[in-house]
This record gives sequence, structure tokens and C-alpha cells, in this order.
Amino acid sequence: MFTSQTSIEKLTTEVLINITSFLNVTSILQLSLTSKAFSHLIKDELVFKRLAERDYHVTEKEPDQSWLELYKQRSSTVAEPQVTNTTQEEQQAIVEDVVMETVEQDIPASVTTETEDQPCPHLEQLSDSVNEIKRIIYKSGHTSLCDLCLSQTGAYLNMSDNCHNEACRSCLENNNLQDGQHFPIQLELSTGNLYCFECNQDRSPLKLINSEKVDNIVEYITAPESSDDLDKRRKAEHQLYVQELRREDMSLKHYLVEKQWGRTWMLFRTREGSPLPGKITNNKLARSNGTLDPNIRLPMDKFRPAPETHGDIVSEKLWSYLVKAYGVQGRAYSEDDIVAPEYARLRVYVDDFKKSIHLYP
Repeated sequence: MFTSQTSIEKLTTEVLINITSFLNVTSILQLSLTSKAFSHLIKDELVFKRLAERDYHVTEKEPDQSWLELYKQRSSTVAEPQVTNTTQEEQQAIVEDVVMETVEQDIPASVTTETEDQPCPHLEQLSDSVNEIKRIIYKSGHTSLCDLCLSQTGAYLNMSDNCHNEACRSCLENNNLQDGQHFPIQLELSTGNLYCFECNQDRSPLKLINSEKVDNIVEYITAPESSDDLDKRRKAEHQLYVQELRREDMSLKHYLVEKQWGRTWMLFRTREGSPLPGKITNNKLARSNGTLDPNIRLPMDKFRPAPETHGDIVSEKLWSYLVKAYGVQGRAYSEDDIVAPEYARLRVYVDDFKKSIHLYP
């Protein structure tokens, strides 16, 4: 299948994690020790989440417990064999016990991407304080497509204060990628670790460690939920809404959001004590066959309330965040869905909505 070790090492994180779902812990450890590109697998939270579900049918854990800790705990509670003759399965269990002890220890430095001697020069670009939006997206647990290729799953979150893109490893490692918002430091969504994709080591991004700045950021993003999280989220999302109102770039693609969901989100942002909305549902915008209903009403002015409409219009910037933070149940509808002649009336709505920014000084 592969012609060289280099070809294997170019596998994306998503593919590697899928491969581990067919392996036992012993084999995963052996794979992790073969190359720096695979060293993260033996401590990857998503790997052990899938192992816990596969081996012990466990799908939930305590907030302050890692999936690795849960898997080790379940492994240690398995009853010891009562027969004297050691079967092949028992030998495997003994080996895996030893492996789980090994997991708790650091993997040898020769196979990791961590370094103490080469501090990352790009850390200066990283803000000392964490943008609350980063923590919200990390904690949401919703999977989204890579914002760059729109084909693979986004495995890393851009840590720039002005960009909340998720990207797959392939896109981040593509040196020919022309992305004006590309930022060297990315948060791995499956582990909460920070990596620099400009400081590559043997084709692997550099894991950022031994830095008070990095430790503080990772600790805040991955910390268990607290009582004031909703208030922080409410303020952060209201700020996003204000940015959306002030946004004048109408060349961006715009999406439709069902009115009822938009109202629920507005109440959450503006009224203390209001609950979080659930997943975005656009059922009232669709016909029975799932296509967009050409008879719905949409707002024609960005700055005027339109209570009698069926949906709201938002830019792809805000839509991208809402998808990551809340998820979408069913289909998403954008300008791309209103090009057919039957949608001429909806096209007028959207065009007038975009032009309305020029009506105000």
C-alpha cells in the first residue's frame, strides 16, 4: 500500500486515529514508538475515547477525568483469571496491563515533537489572554469540516484572535497554501495541545511545552466547566453579534438561519438566566423534500427588525462560529441555494439586505 516510511508519515491525524480503532493498546504503543509523526497516538484523548467505547462500552466520563485515565481504570478492574494455565487472551491482557503502565510515563524524547532547546519564535504572536470563543468551540464537541478544503474534518483550531477557522492537518502542512488568515499556532481539538506548524520537526508540527504562557492557555481552555462559564459565553457571543452588525464586507457568502432559533439565541445573549439554544434547525425554511422553500420571507434591511420573516441572514463569518458552537440538525442554506429561477424573489431579498448598509451614514 505504501512505498516508503515517508508516505506513511504523511497520513492525516484523522486517518491515524481511525487506524487505531482496529488495534489493541499494545499495537498502538508500538506504532507510537516508530516515529515522531505517530508519537502522540498513545496519549491522544480521542484514541482512548474510542477504545473505551469499543472495549468497555463506555461513552461518558467525569468532567475532571481524561479518557486515558478512564481506560486505565477500566483495564485495572477487569477480573484476574482463575485458572492456572495462561491462555493467549490472558497473556494479551497481561501485556496490555504493562502497556497501560508505560502510557503513564513519558515517551522517549527521541520519538516526540517536543523540545526544550528550540523555543518557538512564533509564541510572541499568541495573545497572553485566551479569546473566550476558542474555549467555547473546544468545549462544544461538535465536529466541522475543514474551513480550508471543505472536505476533511477540522482537527485544529486557529489560535489567532481574529480567526476561528478549523483546519485539517493536510491543509496546515501544505506549504503552497495561500491563506491570508493562516496562523502558525493551532489548538489540536482532540487533545487540547498547542502546536506550531511553522516550526516543523521531521514533517511534524512542534508541540509547544515548557512555557508558562502555553501552560496558562491550555489550562484555561481545557479546564472543567464552572458556574460563570455561561456569563462569559453570553458576553463573548454578544460581541460576535455586534461585530456582525458592523461588518461591511458584503462580498462574503451569506447563510439563512431559522427565525425561531435566532430568537432563542438573541434571548440567551441579552437576558441573564436564559438557556442556551440547541442545535440549529432550519426545518421551517425547507419544503418536505428538504430543498429551500421559495415562498419564505427574509429581511431586506440589515439594521431593521423584521419580526414577520421566516429566517435571518448572517455572514459566513458568524455562520461558521454558530456551526462549531451549536451544530446543525439537517441542512444548511446559503446564497448558493437561491440561484434557480424559482428563487428570484429570495435573491431580491438577499441583494437588498446587502445593499442596505449603504442607506445609513
